[in-house]
Amino acid sequence: MRWVFFLLLALPACPAPHQYAVVRPGLTCDRATRVGRRTLLEIGYKVTALVPATADHPGEIAGTKTLADGTSTTGRVRIRCDANGARLQPVEESLTPTYEFSRAFDYSFKTLVDMPESDFETPRAARGLEVQVHVVRPDEALLDLGGVPVGPDAVVVRVTIRNNTDRTVSIDPARLDLVPGDAPAAGPLAGSALATALSAGPAAERLRAERLTGQRVRPHTTVKGYLVYPRAQYREAQVAIEDVETEESEGFVTPVE
Repeated sequence: MRWVFFLLLALPACPAPHQYAVVRPGLTCDRATRVGRRTLLEIGYKVTALVPATADHPGEIAGTKTLADGTSTTGRVRIRCDANGARLQPVEESLTPTYEFSRAFDYSFKTLVDMPESDFETPRAARGLEVQVHVVRPDEALLDLGGVPVGPDAVVVRVTIRNNTDRTVSIDPARLDLVPGDAPAAGPLAGSALATALSAGPAAERLRAERLTGQRVRPHTTVKGYLVYPRAQYREAQVAIEDVETEESEGFVTPVE
């Protein structure tokens, strides 16, 4: 079962002028949806609705943004794609649109779509060892896993380890704790606790298949995988990485994104 997130909008929708439409020959539906979502995040919007675009039906992404005066504004983008490429059309949610959202989306999308996907989805360290711990929101899970794989009492995180050193290291997920602001650290769910947290369906099966496991990370390679934790507002991750040659462990703290 694929999840669809929707938003009921009270204001009339006004498509922006055609000069703000982004037309990209050769751009796939999946890439158009992913970069469109990332664009909304980059210009300060929280994604509230996402329907992936396919060749058979259009997609849509909507988001809200809190302004400096405390009010909120809504932006929406319609996505159509076919064998020739993709077209993304910003839609202004206002009786008197200023097209500020459309201009910002147009500029940021064109910047992001020309970047390799790894530039904004994995750590960027050119040297040393880096671990990225990223909370996977429902709209992101829809794109990456085909649905929401956990129930309301759990949260999914994607862990990426990039080893840009000349030494092999090992990672044990059991030694990766997440720390909320006002509660003890929590380790990843496993066994019956994990089984209880997972929802039924293909998304949960895919998460199981792509779970981060204990493994060695060779020099100048990157590994990634998913873990599930009890639901909380996590602030930082406490990670222990072991040098395979010396068998010495190094502990460090990284933000939870």
